[in-house]
Amino acid sequence: MSKVAVITGAAGGIGFATSIELLKAGHLVYLIDRQETKLDAIPEELRDNARAVVLDLAHSDQIDSVMRTILSAHERVDILVNNAGMTIKGKDGKPQSILDADEASFEQMMRVNVLAMMLMTQKVLPGMQQARWGRIVNVASLAGRSKSIVSGPLYMMSKAAVLGLTRCTAAEMGPFGITCNAVAPGRVLSPMTENAAPGVNESYAIQIPVRRIGEPIEVAGAIAYLCSDIAGFTNGAVIDINGGFFMS
Repeated sequence: MSKVAVITGAAGGIGFATSIELLKAGHLVYLIDRQETKLDAIPEELRDNARAVVLDLAHSDQIDSVMRTILSAHERVDILVNNAGMTIKGKDGKPQSILDADEASFEQMMRVNVLAMMLMTQKVLPGMQQARWGRIVNVASLAGRSKSIVSGPLYMMSKAAVLGLTRCTAAEMGPFGITCNAVAPGRVLSPMTENAAPGVNESYAIQIPVRRIGEPIEVAGAIAYLCSDIAGFTNGAVIDINGGFFMS
């Protein structure tokens, strides 16, 4: 059955690949990003159900405005994929050190990676509660599950917070037929990882048992499952997708 889905950070990488998978499932998909998503990159047969929306998640007033518009156009949002995130590099593009982290960077990181995710979740929950059905998937990171060799302390803290938000949402909303889960990708090809310092991706890949960086579709497939009807008994879970770099 067709549902309304909202995906943040949808202009590229994991977000765009997830949008394609949900479009294939027959859903109406809002692709949200701070830059306009190029809908002509979507297969033509899927394009009619795609909507591109520009939204900078650093601004809560924009979140209010955009979500009000989407919710007024539909009875509710059935599926929310909180994928958008940011990172802050240290000197010379290398991972930031704990000694480099400052208050302004912390506030910027937590606003985009955690607060925006909470606000987006709050916007969709009343409609999901009324329908007694909903799917929320939060994109965390290996950096929030274990140590990270390429992410700084602020990114690690923010992604650990995403896992906390996932668990509390899952516990509180489960009785309403709403599930909330997380995926924790390792190193995956994306605009963010492609901007890494020279040699970073290569040195990372040789430490992964499968000896390569991941592809966005490999994460999108897991997200699509968590958004499906048959995932109703999967709640509060974290799916690690990292090629075996971290095994819990």
